[in-house]
Amino acid sequence: MLQITVKFGEPLRRVIGQRRVSFYLSEDATVADLLALLAQQYAGFETAFRGDDLGRPYPYILFINGRPVTAANYGATHLQEQDIVHLVLPVVGGGHA
Repeated sequence: MLQITVKFGEPLRRVIGQRRVSFYLSEDATVADLLALLAQQYAGFETAFRGDDLGRPYPYILFINGRPVTAANYGATHLQEQDIVHLVLPVVGGGHA
């Protein structure tokens, strides 16, 4: 079994109710498996992760140990023991006039 930690940025943190959670997953678990587990465990996760409330599709960026993983690679990206997965909504700043 792999122990994986998931850290959530806003507004996902509000959906989950905490900033981080840990899971034990099978040795062959992928990012897609982790996301499916989060959807099972936390009501509202899937809707929030899809960006339904934000009006834009799949706005979150997923990082494993600081490295970005694209949605196209979720099913092919295998997790490793002690991985830290961050789910964050990128913040875009504006200039001052």
